[in-house]
Amino acid sequence: MHSLIQIFLDQHNLDGFLFVGDSICDADMYYLTHFLAGDRFAALAQEKTTLLVSSMETGRAEKESIADKCLSTSQYQIREKLKRSENWEEAYCQMLADFLRDHSIKRLGVPFRFPAGIYQHLIQDFEVKVLESPASRFREVKTAEEQSAIADTQRACERAMRQAILLIAGSEPRGELLHRDGMPLTSEKVRSAIDISLLGDGCETMDTIVAGGLQAADPHARGTGPLAANCPIVIDIFPRSKSSRYFADMTRTVLKGEAALDVKEVYEAVCLAQSEGLKAIRAGVSGKEVHSRVSEVFLDQGYPEKEGQGFTHSTGHGVGLDVHEKPSLSEVGEALKVNHVVTVEPGLYYHDIGGVRMEDMVVVKKNDSLNLTHFERKLVI
Repeated sequence: MHSLIQIFLDQHNLDGFLFVGDSICDADMYYLTHFLAGDRFAALAQEKTTLLVSSMETGRAEKESIADKCLSTSQYQIREKLKRSENWEEAYCQMLADFLRDHSIKRLGVPFRFPAGIYQHLIQDFEVKVLESPASRFREVKTAEEQSAIADTQRACERAMRQAILLIAGSEPRGELLHRDGMPLTSEKVRSAIDISLLGDGCETMDTIVAGGLQAADPHARGTGPLAANCPIVIDIFPRSKSSRYFADMTRTVLKGEAALDVKEVYEAVCLAQSEGLKAIRAGVSGKEVHSRVSEVFLDQGYPEKEGQGFTHSTGHGVGLDVHEKPSLSEVGEALKVNHVVTVEPGLYYHDIGGVRMEDMVVVKKNDSLNLTHFERKLVI
C-alpha cells in the first residue's frame, strides 16, 4: 500500500494526500486506516500514513488503526487555538496547517469530496490539487480476505432473502392483495423480516427494496403498503457487515398467485440477459462490453428501451466498502481486472406490469467469473 501511495504522489508531484472526515461515511478513509470513527479526523497519506485525531480517540486509534503514526489534536494546541480565535473551524484549520508543515507538505492533494471550507483555508498556505482519491482505485481489486468478507455478507443476505420469500410464499391471494394471518401482507412487514434476519447475522441495511405491482416500475422504489397478488415483487437487499464493513448485493423477483403470460416472458428475458451478462465477464473485457451484450439480448427478445421503459439502468457495479463503487458495467465501463467484485443486475420496467430484476454478485477471474450468489431463481412461489 505504501509503495502505491508513493507512486501516486510522484505521478502528481505531491508531498502528501489529505483526507478530512469520518470513516463511517468515507470508505476511502476506512480503507487506508481501518479506523472506524463517526467524528471527524484527518488522515495524511505519504510514504507512511499519519492520523490526527482528538485526544479522546488517540488511544483507540493507536490500538485499532493500521496507520503508521497517530497524533492527537492536543499536540497541536487545539484548545489554545480555539481560545484565541473563538471559532472552532478556524482553530481546526490552523491546527491542520501546523500538522501539514510538520510533515514537510508544500504540494497537497485532496479528494473531490474534501470539505470546501477547509480547502479555502489551506490554499492560502499550500499548493492544493483536487484529485480522484487514490484509495478509490486501490479498492477496486479485492484481496482474498476482502472477497471472503464479501462472501460472508452475501450468505447473510441470502438468509434474509429466504425469510422474505418464505413470508410471501406463505401468504394467500385474496382479490388483488396478498394476505397473511388475516391481514394484508405489506412491503413494510417483509422488510422488517429482512432487517431482523440481517441484525441476527451482525449486518445492517438501509432502504431495502420490497416493491410490488406497479411500484416496481421505478427501479429504486422502496415499496410501501399492501403487496399485490399475481404481480411481480422485486426484492433487492444490500447489507453491510458491522464487523468487516463489506457489503453484498442481491435481487430476486417473485410472484404469489398466477403469473400473466407477459410477466412470464419479461421474467424469462431478464434471466436470459443476466445469464449472457455473466458469461461475458472475464478479465480484459470492459464493463461497456458486458453492458452492450445485455442490452443486445433485450433488443433481440423484443424489449428495447423506449420512453423511460424497458432496460433503463446500467448492468452492474463494483461492491466492497461501498455498495456502489468502481468498476462500472455501463456504457462507460472500463476494462475488468482479476478480482474485481461486480454485480450483474439487468431488469425490465413497464408502467402496466411493474418491474423484474435479477442480480448476482461475481468475482472477475482470468477467463470467467466466480459467482458468489448461491440462491435459486424462481418467479412463482
